Amino acid sequence: MRLGLATLFLWFGFSQLLDGPNWIGWVPTWATSLTGLSPELIVIGNGSFEILSGALLALGFFVRYAAILLGLHLLVLVFDIGLNDIGVRDFGLMAATFALAFLAPRQPGVV
Repeated sequence: MRLGLATLFLWFGFSQLLDGPNWIGWVPTWATSLTGLSPELIVIGNGSFEILSGALLALGFFVRYAAILLGLHLLVLVFDIGLNDIGVRDFGLMAATFALAFLAPRQPGVV
């Protein structure tokens, strides 16, 4: 599950960095007004966060912390997107990410 979620977050992160203009429409207006950042910078920051966190998951470093942050990130997305096909999908991904953070057995050398 860890490697599957890592692949997912890496794909979305690289997709946002390589094709940012197609992701700008997903940036909610409250995010730009709250942060004062342009939608382009929010997409770049979000993509970078997902790449960094996905890489930590893939490498097995700070797995619990990365999964908690990614789960909280998905929680915000679920509430923002609402109850539709994408929101339900993201809810499932959020549940899997939190399961990784809280239910996965600890491995030696993995935080």
